[in-house]
Amino acid sequence: MTPSERWPAILLQLAPDTWTRATDLARALGISERTVYRDVQAMVEAGIPLQGVPGKGYRLPEEYLLAPIQLTTDEAIMLVLGSAYAAQKFSGRYQAAARAAQHKIEDVLSAEDRERALSLQGSVPLVSPSVFGDSTEEGLLHQVRHALVEERTLVATLAGSDGESTTRTIDPYGLVQQGTTWHIVGYGHDQDRVVHLRLPSIESLTLTEQTFERPPSYGAATDGPADEPRRRVRVVFAAEVAASVQVAPSFDVTSREHLADGRLLLTLRVDHELEVMPWLLSWGAHAQVLEPRALRERIAAEAHAVADQYESAPTLLD
Repeated sequence: MTPSERWPAILLQLAPDTWTRATDLARALGISERTVYRDVQAMVEAGIPLQGVPGKGYRLPEEYLLAPIQLTTDEAIMLVLGSAYAAQKFSGRYQAAARAAQHKIEDVLSAEDRERALSLQGSVPLVSPSVFGDSTEEGLLHQVRHALVEERTLVATLAGSDGESTTRTIDPYGLVQQGTTWHIVGYGHDQDRVVHLRLPSIESLTLTEQTFERPPSYGAATDGPADEPRRRVRVVFAAEVAASVQVAPSFDVTSREHLADGRLLLTLRVDHELEVMPWLLSWGAHAQVLEPRALRERIAAEAHAVADQYESAPTLLD
């Protein structure tokens, strides 16, 4: 983890009404206490008003945090979509911040609105207009996105092979890209079934006032390259440390289970196993990786390498 990634992570761990010790910060972020002290000093020199008290830890002054804002449901859903898109396009601290923002907003949405946001994530691809280079096509895509978000029926005017135009009424469920061609997927009123309309064959679109309800959890899949799936990591923490286990904001915790004997079973999703290596090693024998096997072997190899350094008494030549 680089300084540019650690600083936001440290700030996310701090609050105005709670003192957080360097030991706890180091454990949560998988770094050494010395690194925490060095980063805090650098942050203060950079103008971040961290407050520190020996024996108590660090905290942020209340005025440093952003003032609370009130969002409408539609505003919150749009921020969820934007955060999900940003998490796909950025890495490091910005990716972690986007995911954290997305999860925070999703947590305050009702179950129905959260389902709507998740449905839109799979149905409304967010692509830069510069990709298309065709203002007519981009205008049509803009109308389709508008209809998808508001769940409004569209009337499409199609160019016929004989030169005559025909119209189709469709409830758009999503946008699908096959190769370089976009298709509108939805319920066709005229055919009484789900249809695909090729965007190049559409002369114009009319957004009606008629609304519809998208099928639950509908997500339009694309034929484009899929993002590499995140890896699952399962680790058990000993009972004596279970209560103090904190996870860095960049790690996605999918489940936290307290076992009958007091141990903690944690399941995470990570982009790469190396992300969690320093954090897991910082727990020593208190943490046992269950899966994946490759990570178990990495941890074991690192532990053996550390043990080998202490087989003989150190000298000034070491």
